[in-house]
Amino acid sequence: MPSKLRIVHVITRFVNGGADENTLLTCNHQAEAGHEVWLVHGWERTARMTGMLDPRVKSVELGALVRDISPLDDLRALFGLAALYRRVRPDIVHTHTSKAGILGRLAAPAWLPARVIHGVHILPFTNEPFLKRSIYLLLEKLAALRTHAFIDVSEGMRDLCLAHSLGTDSNHFVIRSGMDVSRFREAAPAGDLAALREGRDGAVIAGYVAVLERRKRHRELIGAMAPLLRAHPQLVLVFAGDGPERPALELLVEREGIGAQVRFLGFREDVDCVVAACDICVFASEREGLPRSVVQYVIGGKPVVAASLPGIERVVVHERNGFVSPGEDLGGLADGVKRLLADASLRQRFAAGSAAMDLSEWDARSMTNRIADVYSLYLGADTASAQEAEPQIR
Repeated sequence: MPSKLRIVHVITRFVNGGADENTLLTCNHQAEAGHEVWLVHGWERTARMTGMLDPRVKSVELGALVRDISPLDDLRALFGLAALYRRVRPDIVHTHTSKAGILGRLAAPAWLPARVIHGVHILPFTNEPFLKRSIYLLLEKLAALRTHAFIDVSEGMRDLCLAHSLGTDSNHFVIRSGMDVSRFREAAPAGDLAALREGRDGAVIAGYVAVLERRKRHRELIGAMAPLLRAHPQLVLVFAGDGPERPALELLVEREGIGAQVRFLGFREDVDCVVAACDICVFASEREGLPRSVVQYVIGGKPVVAASLPGIERVVVHERNGFVSPGEDLGGLADGVKRLLADASLRQRFAAGSAAMDLSEWDARSMTNRIADVYSLYLGADTASAQEAEPQIR
């Protein structure tokens, strides 16, 4: 790979989320390595994320790049991206998330020499009504025509792409969403969560780390957990994260009469310490790649109760370090928490199972190095030579 590349990353939002942190780490590592890095994002961004961006990364806000379908904004974003590509003349265009992934790749013909890489953090056509699913799938197929390689956060994401004829086995690469693995292995429990045990004999804390948005299914989880909470005053449910759902969730908790046992912690920089303070960790989202939170739970050595998601079996093995609950009904999650609540030895066995999992693949440096390997395959290489080199990085 050339010693200095022009790389343009495109993401819809730059907020406190898993795909965003993945992109942040990638941009910073590439800037540190001496490449010329651009990050294009929509108007939704947080000061925390922009503040952590390496100052050598050129950040460009494209206001028309919005999350929801908006034909006029989408057309403006498409032309805006095309103009930027022609001006920057990137060697690599690397898109992230669903909306930016589609628009960023559809604009790529504006600068034909660029190699186009798409990060599959989530697929927009899963768990959607028929019409919406069909539109998204058609757009993904069109974008795939201008995609040299796909970087999937899990085998499940790769397999879903291949099942829908998005790319081929030879241009999909599974690279884990990187993080500071040692931080979660060595964290001390957060003091404010430890204080929740005071006055509760045999207190058990169940935690859910996720942005408070609709697809994370906090409402459904609260509904499923409410009877369990009312029956077991020693159980405390904590939510780490913030987002648009918070007011509705707080009202729901009060209506259910469980306010004394539910805590909304807001956004936390010390997620590692929050996880360390929990006895059980929960994940209820209906649509994800392989969630970073679940990986962090397991690295932290916690029993996990999670909804079934593509690729989740790589980190949560049913009955070994947690329970994986299939289907739409979150009653299965509540049942898993109930079993762990009643059996301290089972909690200990599952915690030991999590601690024994080898998740070194999720180390941030491993992720960024393997992304560089994928770039190398497609820079100045034809398809045949890329396929020959493929086994070296898979």
